[in-house]
Amino acid sequence: MAPVRDEARELAELFVAAGYRIYLVGGIVRDAMLGLPLDTALDLDLTTDAQPTAVKSILEGWADTLWTQGERFGTIGARRGDRRVEITTHRTERYLPDSRKPDVAFADAIEADLSRRDFTINAMAVELPDGELIDPFGGADDLAARRLLTPLDPAETFSDDPLRMLRAARFTAQFELTAEPPLVAAMKVMADRLAIVADERIRDELDRLLALPNPVPGFGLVFETGVAERVLGPVTDGNAALGRLERAGDDPIPRLAVLLADVGTPAEVQAVLSERRATTAVSRAVSAVLSAAHQAVGQPPRTLPLLRRWVVDAGSHLDQALAVASVLGALGTLAADVAALLEAEPDLLGPPVLDGQEIMALLSLDPGPNVGAAVEELRRHRLDSGPHTPEEARNHLLRWRSS
Repeated sequence: MAPVRDEARELAELFVAAGYRIYLVGGIVRDAMLGLPLDTALDLDLTTDAQPTAVKSILEGWADTLWTQGERFGTIGARRGDRRVEITTHRTERYLPDSRKPDVAFADAIEADLSRRDFTINAMAVELPDGELIDPFGGADDLAARRLLTPLDPAETFSDDPLRMLRAARFTAQFELTAEPPLVAAMKVMADRLAIVADERIRDELDRLLALPNPVPGFGLVFETGVAERVLGPVTDGNAALGRLERAGDDPIPRLAVLLADVGTPAEVQAVLSERRATTAVSRAVSAVLSAAHQAVGQPPRTLPLLRRWVVDAGSHLDQALAVASVLGALGTLAADVAALLEAEPDLLGPPVLDGQEIMALLSLDPGPNVGAAVEELRRHRLDSGPHTPEEARNHLLRWRSS
């Protein structure tokens, strides 16, 4: 961490000269312990015994820009050159029983601040400018042993912020850790406590888990502890869902789709995701992928017109639908048939040969439902009969209108 310490040395010396202590905290300390490459483009998270007013006073002579939106929580942000830093006064925070916002109190000692962090592997600090490791809860040993523990009793830690239960799942998968029995037991008892956490925070944490190279161990913990019901909805068979996830590839959309494949119809899945504040794009994509995948397995397209329709309906989700369908059942030659079709008819997923303006001019139509009917007829003809030229399309529409 020498390059980071050297970069922060001038700022640290300003705090020391003013009679305060300052520490580097956060994932950068953990990642350095693991020997991972440090992303020096990330913000630097620092904590200090200086109160926010004193932090601002020190930064005003050092930073190019300050922002104080988090001041009431003890956080002052600053930028100097390309580097952003966030400096937070030592604090403890906890969520009251029915609150979605933490009750924050400032503390004088770094140990008190670290005690309220989520896990021991994140409850380490490096004092600046000299680099002494502060590790009162044995985070370095836990990293070496690949175990996940909380600094305090896990029930107290999860009560402070229930989202930490989902973060536990992410860390077990991300760093190949084993959640210790007391932590697992607390998650089982406190899963319903996630009800006080904003759905958007749960969604974002779930997205991070889905994006990991191997999220299966994390979701194993989610299903084992009952957290899945709060974050995914009514998945009936967690073991089957994990088996599907192992075969779903790296794309988060198919991963989410296979986890929810037995929740209900694609429309019901979309409703579940919407209730949990999934973005509109994600909920629609998962619903579309599941619809196409279920059709591919249950009613595979066995004729060329049906194959064309399936490909067009899948649209931009074609590859994702094939990936999910291959997990849900036997595909036979469907993937090869799709590849051959797209090679033979490369225009299939492109725009129609006549657009709406051309159709209105050809048929002397005003904007309205008749234009939509003509567009749909041209689409039906293309899917049934194969590629056609603009002239062939015009002749077909003229015949269609006259009939």
